[in-house]
Amino acid sequence: MIENKPLIHDIGAYVRNLAQIHHITATQTYADVWAEHVTAHAGDDVQCDEVENLVIALKKANKVTGVEMVQILSRYLRERSRHV
Repeated sequence: MIENKPLIHDIGAYVRNLAQIHHITATQTYADVWAEHVTAHAGDDVQCDEVENLVIALKKANKVTGVEMVQILSRYLRERSRHV
């Protein structure tokens, strides 16, 4: 699990590397487009970046568990907010 890997200092690089190892790319599906439209109509503007989309793709491909996905995204968002 990601929380047990304290030596990872750049979670974005970790995600890109994990996706590359497993030959995973973030491709948008019809359901993704639909979800973006529904979210926009609800008044929310949610835009996932490359790393977030890769984490979702890794989960869809069963390369990470749901718990790991949440841990990775949480760490990534914390790391990203420190650099803003």
